[in-house]
Amino acid sequence: MKLQCVPSGITGPMLLLLVPLEFMSNILVRPVTLALRLFCNMFAGHLLLILFALGGEHLVQMGAGYVPVGILSWVLFILVAFLEVLIQFLQAYVFVLLNAMYIAGALADEH
Repeated sequence: MKLQCVPSGITGPMLLLLVPLEFMSNILVRPVTLALRLFCNMFAGHLLLILFALGGEHLVQMGAGYVPVGILSWVLFILVAFLEVLIQFLQAYVFVLLNAMYIAGALADEH
C-alpha cells in the first residue's frame, strides 16, 4: 500500500497533497473506471441487439412494404449477435490485460 500511495523521492509538505491523490487514483479510480468501461461496452452491444430484434418484429407486424425491412433487421440482428460475441472476447482480453498492468505496476519495486 505504501508503494502505491507514497511516490518515491517526494518529501515534506508535498506528501500531504500527493498521498491522497495517489490513493484515489490507484485504489479507487482505476477499478471503478475499468468496471464502468466494461459495463458500458457490454450494455451498448446489448442495446443494439434489442433494437434490431424488436425493430424487426415491429416492422414485420406492420405488414405490407415493411416486411422485407423487418427481415433485413432480423438478419442484421444475427450478424450483430455474432459480432457481439467477438467483441465480448476482446473486452475480456482488454479487461485482463489492464488488470495485469495495474497489478504489475502496484507490485513493481521503485528504481
